[in-house]
Amino acid sequence: MKIQGLIFDLGHTLIKLPEDPKMLRQEMFAAAQKALRSHGILVEEAALVAALEHWMGLRNGRRRRDWREYPLVETFALALGELGYKELSREVVQEVVRAFLTPQEARWQPFPDTFTTLEELYRRNYRLALLTNSSDADHSWRLIDRFGLRRYFDPIVISAVVGWRKPHPTLFLRIAEAWGLPPQAVVVVGDLLEADIQGAHLAGMRGVWAAMGNEPLPSPNHAQPDAVIRSLGEILTVLHQWENEGRECAPPEVSPLKSS
Repeated sequence: MKIQGLIFDLGHTLIKLPEDPKMLRQEMFAAAQKALRSHGILVEEAALVAALEHWMGLRNGRRRRDWREYPLVETFALALGELGYKELSREVVQEVVRAFLTPQEARWQPFPDTFTTLEELYRRNYRLALLTNSSDADHSWRLIDRFGLRRYFDPIVISAVVGWRKPHPTLFLRIAEAWGLPPQAVVVVGDLLEADIQGAHLAGMRGVWAAMGNEPLPSPNHAQPDAVIRSLGEILTVLHQWENEGRECAPPEVSPLKSS
């Protein structure tokens, strides 16, 4: 079946974050602490880091099991409540979260071939969607708008908005349904095997692993991609090969999302 639509991940697929995790982590927590001080909240950095990492770890583990999204503003509220600040307004907590994310946002940048690849796919009349796991929707929208990505994608789906995360297959299937396409006509491109590739396969779609570094091929106990690309532009070659081969995917058997 001819490929007619592509679902892209955002981070580490269309845009990259240069590696300097230790310094970035320090800057993010320092920015959050500074924002708290501006509201007269004096929290020791070590205590803030410990509380946030505790709650982030708990919620990260939970969302890997249930595929639900847990907003970062709620995680911060829980951590600050643990430190004795349970009555903070949501607006104040959101301000602290934005300060926390600002150092990271400044470091993101597009891959060298991001825009040339998207322009070519757009020129070839492929349907393009963006589906990203993010615990802060405003953060994702700021990145999307900073790089001018809105014009390429319809729809744009952010987990913090819909409440569910990849690899839940219904997220992928709803995009195909909105396009009026069968899953076999859609390809998913992303950097995470357990989110993007597993989600694609659960939805009956093909998954392309965006391994932009020197990552080794996944071991057999991981989701296996249908193709691997080391630069975004290689997706054009993959599509050409598949369309010439005329390969098809099996139809999906999945249950719909249930409301919380």
